[in-house]
Amino acid sequence: MEDRQYQGGLMKSMASWQGSWCRRLKERKRLKLIPAALPEALDLLILVMQAGLDFQVALAHYLERAPQGPLREELAVVQSEIRTGASRIDALRHLAARVPDRDLRETARAIIQGIELGTSLTPILRAQAKALRKRRAFEAEKRAAVAPLKLMFPLFVFIFPTLFVILFGPVVLTVMKVGGP
Repeated sequence: MEDRQYQGGLMKSMASWQGSWCRRLKERKRLKLIPAALPEALDLLILVMQAGLDFQVALAHYLERAPQGPLREELAVVQSEIRTGASRIDALRHLAARVPDRDLRETARAIIQGIELGTSLTPILRAQAKALRKRRAFEAEKRAAVAPLKLMFPLFVFIFPTLFVILFGPVVLTVMKVGGP
C-alpha cells in the first residue's frame, strides 16, 4: 500500500514539475517575441503622435492595428489599467515590473521620464526605436560571427571523416588489392 502511495506521490510531483517546466518554456518563447515587435510598435506610436494625438490614443491605434503577439497583449493590459483609473506612469511601471525584457523596460522608463518631465514623447520614442534597431543589428552580427566556430565541431567529427572515406577509400582498397607499393 505504501509503495502505491509513494509511486502516486512521485508521479504527481513529476507531473507538476513537467507542467511548470512547460509553462516556463512557453513564457520564455513568448518573451523572445517582444524585442522583435517593439521597434515597429514604437514607429506606429510615433506616427500617430506626430499627427497630434495623445499617447493613449496612439496606444489605442496600435492595439487596433497590431498583429497578435505578446507585445500587443502587454500593451492591452497597460491600456486597460489606464482606462480603469491608473495613471499612465503607474501603468507603465507595472509593465516594466511585469515583463522582464530589457528593451521594453528601457522604453517604459524613457516614456515615464518624458511624461514626468512634460516633454514631447515623439523624439524619445524615435531615439528609443533607433537604439533598439542598432542593438538588434549588433546582436545579429555577433551571432553571425560565432556561427563558424559552432560549425567546426560537426565539420571535423561528421563531415571530414566521411569525405576522407569517400575520397581515399578507393585508393586504399586498390593499394591493398595490388599488394602495396
